Amino acid sequence: MKIFLATVVAATLTAARVGNAQSAPVGGSACDYQTCALTIAPRWNGLAIVRGISGETVDNLNSFFPHDIGAALGANDGKYAGADSVAVAAQRAVQLRRIGAVFTDVGLLALLVGAVGAATSASNSHANGVLLGIGVAALGVSVPFQFAADGALSKAIWWYNLRYARSGPAQ
Repeated sequence: MKIFLATVVAATLTAARVGNAQSAPVGGSACDYQTCALTIAPRWNGLAIVRGISGETVDNLNSFFPHDIGAALGANDGKYAGADSVAVAAQRAVQLRRIGAVFTDVGLLALLVGAVGAATSASNSHANGVLLGIGVAALGVSVPFQFAADGALSKAIWWYNLRYARSGPAQ
């Protein structure tokens, strides 16, 4: 959470300094911070990576079935400063999210099986209770991994947006 807040503050300060700095083309046209910088937006299934003021969704770091988001962040594009840092942070975000997703998925499955078993049969109440306990524990273990993945994604986006920073003193 601290990493996320620090990233938001840093991005806000950078945005205040950036103004109309031009950058590398995205989609064949010149971009500035307002139209092409990335941010994150919460969704029911993870954190969406959105572009510019329009909020166009670029990708999603899914909570249940995560996939590689590096391409959406231009992680393999060595044409701008910080691309290697974007790649590292994006890869770390996906690794952490995958660990969290395993615990989340197992927890939800255990809760579902335990709840259905408890609702349909009173004879296996101990087994159903154990399944419910495992589900709650797995979900609890998943939370720090999910938050750490969010922090790594914030770092990747910060590095991505660095391309829009002006060189020299702020005006």
